[in-house]
Amino acid sequence: MTVTLKSHLGCPFCNIASGNEKDTLLVYDDLEVCAFQYPNPDSDNHFIVLSKVHIPDYNSLTEQDIDLLEKMQTVGGRLLNQVIEPGTPIRMGFLPKSLSPVNHLHMHCLALPLTCGWMRRLLYKPLIFFDSKDLIGEVKESCYNL
Repeated sequence: MTVTLKSHLGCPFCNIASGNEKDTLLVYDDLEVCAFQYPNPDSDNHFIVLSKVHIPDYNSLTEQDIDLLEKMQTVGGRLLNQVIEPGTPIRMGFLPKSLSPVNHLHMHCLALPLTCGWMRRLLYKPLIFFDSKDLIGEVKESCYNL
């Protein structure tokens, strides 16, 4: 499968995904996604998994992106499982565009408990944070129930 990288001028995550950001150490990298440790972690183990194709946010997803979302979820789960004890609760998902500092599809992958302050913890509550499994289900449902 050939993936054509579509970058967006000035997007910091496009720079990371294309390997042009030398200050970010990738902990995972393939043709479709890459991942790095979040520089301002909200838990002891906090990774960001990026799409290498510039997709502004989860509202821009289509049927063609379902495999990408599933890959992001798999990569995030594997990264967390490498650094946590079995049975440690995890949270993987997406913040809404209005609360995300970068308009590029990226998934937060965290091992609980959260270590951030109470205001930041609010970002990971169910009414704000879109769980990756739920998002995949929503995209599938919206694509197949047209």
